[in-house]
Parts: sequence; structure tokens; C-alpha cells
Amino acid sequence: MSNNCCMVLKIIGVSVYNGTSRGGKQYTLTNLELDYQGRKVKIKGFQEGAKIGDYAQIGISTRRSVYGEEFCVEIERIIPAAEIENNWK
Repeated sequence: MSNNCCMVLKIIGVSVYNGTSRGGKQYTLTNLELDYQGRKVKIKGFQEGAKIGDYAQIGISTRRSVYGEEFCVEIERIIPAAEIENNWK
């Protein structure tokens, strides 16, 4: 994937689902609820350790598929609340 753009949004909700793939491998899927201009938006990813009040860096990228190039949105990293709040106050 090639990353072209990103934004940082506050996490206002976290749901975690644990599962097993068809191959028997364990995984953890995290659903994040983010504050985007006062509205709640959701994004799924495999990052662990996200907490309410932390921030998610979201990237808009492209990926190749059988249909050609597509846009995709991904969680690039989780930023602890203290890291953002200490640097912006």
C-alpha cells in the first residue's frame, strides 16, 4: 500500500473481538469508534491496546485488488492520550 494522507482522531469507544481463523490461528479484531467533526465513525483493525481517550492515526491509502487500484482507510498507529496532550498544550 502507498500512504498519501493521514489524520489523528480521538478514540471514544473500543470493542474487542477474539476469534480463530480457518487455519486455527488466534486473532483479535478491534472496532474503534472515533470522533470525526463531532460525529461518531467506526473503523476496524488489528491493533491492540487502544483505550478510550487515546488517539488513532488514520491513513488513506491505495491498494491493489482484482478490480485495479482502490482507496482504503487503515489505522496506522495508536497514540497514547498523554503524548498528544503534552505536545499540544
